[in-house]
Amino acid sequence: MFASLGKAAKSLFDRKLSRVVIISVVLTVLLYVALLVGALYGLEHLPALGSPWVNTLLEILAPVLVFLLVIYLGAAAAALFAPLFLEMAAKRIEARFYTADSKPSGAPFGQTLVTGLQLTLVVIAVDLALLPADAFLPGIGEFVTVLINGWFLGRGYFEMVAFRHMSKNAAKALRGRHTFGVFAAGLVISLLSTVPFVDFIAPLFGAALMVHLFQRYTHKELPA
Repeated sequence: MFASLGKAAKSLFDRKLSRVVIISVVLTVLLYVALLVGALYGLEHLPALGSPWVNTLLEILAPVLVFLLVIYLGAAAAALFAPLFLEMAAKRIEARFYTADSKPSGAPFGQTLVTGLQLTLVVIAVDLALLPADAFLPGIGEFVTVLINGWFLGRGYFEMVAFRHMSKNAAKALRGRHTFGVFAAGLVISLLSTVPFVDFIAPLFGAALMVHLFQRYTHKELPA
């Protein structure tokens, strides 16, 4: 696990991945800017809520609320962007670190996209369901949210990587044999997704981490 973390961090500074890193940051920033613009537009067209000061207060607080929303939805953004970065990152990482391995057949992009969208919807649903706990049990609620997001992100990222090399059933079986390691890696992605600015590269880091983790597990299971 720690070796895979080190390789994933090293991959982000790989010159061949620089273009993917830039795309990752730009897309994430654009998503958050769109959220801010949408919130400001909605407040501008919001009817008067009792007293005018209520609307004024909401306009002042809008950037803060959007910032908090960005932190809260970081895991969802990581899930949403996973299919976009996974193939690009995996190709470059495998070409550098695993040149002796056979070329993956590659999962159809449609399958990867569907898996990513399903993961995004699950994460959003979980985060919304846990929102009351986050509000009324600060600290404990966030901890539980990070744990559950880590479970789903780990499973989703790992399977999307594995689908490039093996069937869906084989990928799920491999994940099942390494449940703890996959969950630990997902927890790292979940934690990074909650850190402002670091969350810009969380999807790409998650893809790189899972590529290295998948390769480690498959090499480990090769017959001697």
